[in-house]
Amino acid sequence: MSAFRPLPAKPNLEHERKAAKALLRQLRSGNSDALQRVQAHIRDVTAESTAHLKLGDAQRVIAREYGFSSWIRLVQYFGDVERQRYEHLNGTGWRRMIGPAARLSSSVQELLQGHAIRSEFAGRALAAYVPRFYGSTLDEVYSHEVTEAEAQLAVARVEGFGSWVALLQTAAQCEVIRRDDPWHVDEWSDASAAILANDMPALEAIVAAHPQLIEARADASSGAQRLLTTALAYAEDDDDVRIDRIVQWLVSRGASLSPLLGGRGGLGSRTNHVRQLLELGADPNWLMPNGRPVLEHALIAWQNSEAVDLLAARATRRDAWWIAAGLGDVAGVARGLDAKGKPRATARRDRPDFSAIAHRMMPQIPDPSDEDLLQEVCWVALSNDRGNVVEYLVRRGFDANGEMFGARYVAVAVEEVRQKVVAALVRCGADVTQRGTRHHSARDAARENFLQWPTARYRHIAQLVGLDPDALLAERQAVPVKEPALGYRVDEAMQLASDDAHRSGASEVSAEHLFIGLLRARNAIHQLVRHRGHMNVRAFLDAYRERLLPHDDRLPQPMLSLSADVQQVLRVATRHAREAYRESVSADDILGVLVRADDEPIAQLLLSFGANLATLRRALNR
Repeated sequence: MSAFRPLPAKPNLEHERKAAKALLRQLRSGNSDALQRVQAHIRDVTAESTAHLKLGDAQRVIAREYGFSSWIRLVQYFGDVERQRYEHLNGTGWRRMIGPAARLSSSVQELLQGHAIRSEFAGRALAAYVPRFYGSTLDEVYSHEVTEAEAQLAVARVEGFGSWVALLQTAAQCEVIRRDDPWHVDEWSDASAAILANDMPALEAIVAAHPQLIEARADASSGAQRLLTTALAYAEDDDDVRIDRIVQWLVSRGASLSPLLGGRGGLGSRTNHVRQLLELGADPNWLMPNGRPVLEHALIAWQNSEAVDLLAARATRRDAWWIAAGLGDVAGVARGLDAKGKPRATARRDRPDFSAIAHRMMPQIPDPSDEDLLQEVCWVALSNDRGNVVEYLVRRGFDANGEMFGARYVAVAVEEVRQKVVAALVRCGADVTQRGTRHHSARDAARENFLQWPTARYRHIAQLVGLDPDALLAERQAVPVKEPALGYRVDEAMQLASDDAHRSGASEVSAEHLFIGLLRARNAIHQLVRHRGHMNVRAFLDAYRERLLPHDDRLPQPMLSLSADVQQVLRVATRHAREAYRESVSADDILGVLVRADDEPIAQLLLSFGANLATLRRALNR
């Protein structure tokens, strides 16, 4: 395998067009380096024959230096990069965080291992994102060795970046953000607190004192947009929350409701919030920053057919095969198939662009087979629980026992809790006991999910695949339950609680020390308390900042004994974990017991700083 030039950090088609013209000029001026470049990719070219070369020849050389088979493939690939590129704020004020470099490097190794075992995801990612394989079949991809640099590029493209370098640069920026003080308080925190309290006068006063909060920003979003996103995010905790006055005030200051339908992976994708946004004036035909209508984003990213239907009732939809499938329009799906049940040319031209809408979802190869197209449209129907569409596709020849990334379709539907699709596939004869290439069966998935979450919808799924939910529960209850151990984060929190007690001069660990230990430990408890608890962080820090030390700042002292109250908290949390058949007690279990009733000491403490315990408890229950 010859070496190829790496793609630039930000691929730009106009730059490559200029590079091709420059190469042609160099050839015609007798530049020897330019001649060698051409001869490496076009046979029988001599110094004397360069006068006959055209711009298209120079473009072909540029494309082949990157590994593309042709200039047309380069143009197509660069169009993919632009359309599918990472959006820093996406118009909503939210930043999509990228994992640390070590985790990204692990993803590279996983992709290389996936290629070695011929995993579908690895094959698709390489065929869709690596120039040398762009346009190849999966079998062709599997038949060649893959370099680490190519796997790095594939991982970068999966994340929405044009190159590995660009991905690492953003990962480094995100790492700086993650290292910031989680208890940092500024004017944004104060404005958020006012929004949390639904306190319009307080918000107006804060903005008057800090006008930069709603000023326009260079990234085309605005401070007002960021605050609006914050408002909807907090309202998301409770379907009954109405913040119309604050929303309307922020809109009057330059914020836009429409991006909230599509940002942050679908911030407004809960049914009640879609209804609120539309009632308040969000544009159902808004175009996402990637140029896609928000309805198309919803069909892929929301996975909530009820919310999608609310939006679709007001939006103008394009006449596309996959859109019909996502909306449950069987007649529209039928128009996309020929007499033999094969996708028509229109289906090939207009495909769901998963990579442009939902990163990491389904890398799409540029030259799909009929089976690929059917799989794509089936996935859209499945995501939106359109059992009628899936049943129609099976009647027209789609394999009810087919696989997607090593899992049977019916098992995928079970895992995604798509009740109508599971029912349709079962009616069509899908084998719920058949394992996928790399996944357990639908029946095994349904059993596992129901025993973990024995709610009505998981019960229904279990029944659909032939299980008796009551018998499953009785069978589990007949088996002695192993006593749950303290999770390692809880164990760390206990040590930090003892450290806090030592520093406070106490002789034993109290509930308050335990709470401080949870906040200091490396977990998300501080985020739950701060954001879901809706507390006045500034006032809380004024009282407790000196005790919220880093987790690695500890006194060399022995572990103190636990107070009777703390022992009782641990007993109750352990019982809850045991009743849920979990192997360990989590930090959330502990916090849940500490705030289970308003008269508990920690509940009283949080209430004194304006916390909304009902919202915090809902978050913990979820």
